[in-house]
Amino acid sequence: MKQFPGGEIVRFLQAVDRHLDKPFRLEVIGGAAALLSFRIASSTVDIDAANNVSGLQKACRAARDETGLPIPLTSAGIYDGPYFYERRMKRVPIRGLRNLQVFVPEKHDWALMKIVRLIEKDIEDIREVDEKAGFRSSTFLKRFLEEMTHVTGRREDLVFSFLTMMEELFGPAVAARMEKAIRTHKKWA
Repeated sequence: MKQFPGGEIVRFLQAVDRHLDKPFRLEVIGGAAALLSFRIASSTVDIDAANNVSGLQKACRAARDETGLPIPLTSAGIYDGPYFYERRMKRVPIRGLRNLQVFVPEKHDWALMKIVRLIEKDIEDIREVDEKAGFRSSTFLKRFLEEMTHVTGRREDLVFSFLTMMEELFGPAVAARMEKAIRTHKKWA
């Protein structure tokens, strides 16, 4: 699959905006959110949205024709994020946009969404965001304990992925303290 760097994502969204005749809020998640918000050097195969983007399809087709960039922009079918991530979404300033309003999750919320899946590319992207924007272990732990309890059926996998990423970011001692907090927390015990 073709990978698109951040500059191409921005150029595509600017073209989408030129083909809109009214405001549209686009809630970008996944790799494209990191490219837009943190300017990481990675790339992505698509733009995933947390909201319904059916109203953008005509503008997307026109933008693909205009730019030659075949970037898929779709509503994510399945994703898990912290309970209240919507309240913390931040608008991304993209030069030249008049009608398209692009929002992304706050950095810890974004990373927790990636941790649910946690493939190697997710680990690399989370590390790069940490280098650019920094994460706080206390914010991760609080949100994990209080806002990720709805992820059921794979709780042990989620805990393992979370602790694996925390060890990558903050070291084994911090991950061990987090594991103890999770194992003794009323919502996780």
